[in-house]
Amino acid sequence: MMGIEFPARGLREVCHSNSPPGSDPSIIANWSQANIEAVQLILSRLHQEIIFSVVDGTTVKSAKELWSKITLKYASQRVTNRGRTWVRLECLRFNGNIEEYIKECSYILFDIAGIGIFLPPAIMAYLILGKISCDSNLYDNVIDLMVL
Repeated sequence: MMGIEFPARGLREVCHSNSPPGSDPSIIANWSQANIEAVQLILSRLHQEIIFSVVDGTTVKSAKELWSKITLKYASQRVTNRGRTWVRLECLRFNGNIEEYIKECSYILFDIAGIGIFLPPAIMAYLILGKISCDSNLYDNVIDLMVL
């Protein structure tokens, strides 16, 4: 998101500074508008669960504070954070409630993508389906449907 949309819209600077670069009223007005637009753009791209965990009175008003909180919590490339997130997927068990299982898988997959763990979709599908059933025919059918 930051790599493509923000520079194209001139929003990258507001995610790295809490104040406009100067005291000219037009600069302040433009910076304030860019800050609001950046916060709205970031929030529009986030999953509801993440919004609840990062938005508060400070982050809703500051693109810099919001972006800092998101990167601190979700975008860490540290080995410990990557390992902890991967273990969450490994430890996830299907308890018979498919809706709850799908919801939890979605959260974990979002976190996995956010920290930079990339596996082919078919491999991820096998990992997730393997927790539901040991029937390899089920996997093959689902993978075939994904490819179509």
